[in-house]
Amino acid sequence: MLKKLLLSICFIFLLSTGLDTMPYAKTRDIDTTKDSRVLIYNDMLMLILNAQVEEVANQYYFKKLKQRVTVYPYDMNVVNAKRVNGFRGFDFLITIETEPSIGVHNSVGKDRFTFRISPLVPEKDSIKFVKFKHIKSYSIPPHLRD
Repeated sequence: MLKKLLLSICFIFLLSTGLDTMPYAKTRDIDTTKDSRVLIYNDMLMLILNAQVEEVANQYYFKKLKQRVTVYPYDMNVVNAKRVNGFRGFDFLITIETEPSIGVHNSVGKDRFTFRISPLVPEKDSIKFVKFKHIKSYSIPPHLRD
């Protein structure tokens, strides 16, 4: 229950700051070298979504790489967030873009993940995975292959 409340507060704040379709910290000129309220809310949201993003990424990459990838919360960016049912409705779609990696920060690709966050979603924590889109593959260093 507390997690749902925290998630709702994070979304309300993030949406009220005007998230559009570009990576949040980059387009809002947020100083990521010092803490701020906006950065705290953004980081909490990324941490809440991280496990599900990493799970979906591994469903895709394990088939190709035969090893698990890691998704770091600080490498996740909100590219789109919107209310599904209008002003003050608590039904959201959020799209995250990230670059999963293997080894010590060796990015293997760029991907987008869309989630629905709503009290109407029967899944755990009111978060439902909606869509995955692989955008780009990167070459993998020879010592990390198979």
